[in-house]
Amino acid sequence: VAPISSLAHVFIYAGSCLLLLLVVSNLLLCQGAEDYAPYCKNQPGNCRIPLQSLFERATLVASNNYRLAREMFNEFNKQFGEGKNFTSKVINSCHTEFMTTPNNKEAAANTEDEALLRLVISLLHSWDEPLHQAVTELLHRNGASPDILARAKEIEDKTKVLLEGVEMIQKRVHPGEKKNEPYPVWSEKSSLTADDEDVRQTAFYRMFHCLHRDSSKISTYINLLKCRFTPC
Repeated sequence: VAPISSLAHVFIYAGSCLLLLLVVSNLLLCQGAEDYAPYCKNQPGNCRIPLQSLFERATLVASNNYRLAREMFNEFNKQFGEGKNFTSKVINSCHTEFMTTPNNKEAAANTEDEALLRLVISLLHSWDEPLHQAVTELLHRNGASPDILARAKEIEDKTKVLLEGVEMIQKRVHPGEKKNEPYPVWSEKSSLTADDEDVRQTAFYRMFHCLHRDSSKISTYINLLKCRFTPC
């Protein structure tokens, strides 16, 4: 009979493998790899991912991005924010500040679904460049927290996955929709790469603060849309 400790290791390993399979499956579905969906195997004709599955995976990724953004912001503030008074320097300074978005969940609930979908897509597009630059800068800067870098990289990757998923949803629920909201251009690269440490840290704080805020909006809007088109 195997020792209890050995059995425990087996169960832990098996559980890890199952978790990995579930994660890979979710990523494939979010990326629109419809041929990999288990319910599409051996099905005659064209097989599409059910709309409810698309929404479930979109809400999962959006919620995870929001959690990672919150953790990254808190970690950065803990590591670099003591005595810096960053908050007063970043009020109303997000590059997405001038996008017209619902002020709260009630206002979002009263916004048409076409408009919410366009807003989500525009917000996701607006973070493509800043996330890429943040990851690039963190990779080449000494003293960058490995946890912050790992979270930034994961958010960058999952934001692309989420954008593809939301665009699939838009095509499914509004097949004739061509127009999306213009998204704001990020212009903080010079601050993010500055030699002046205070300027650079303020730029990172602003980015992580704004990402946390926008990730919350994206997650809220997608959850509201899910409840409109599928059972909550």
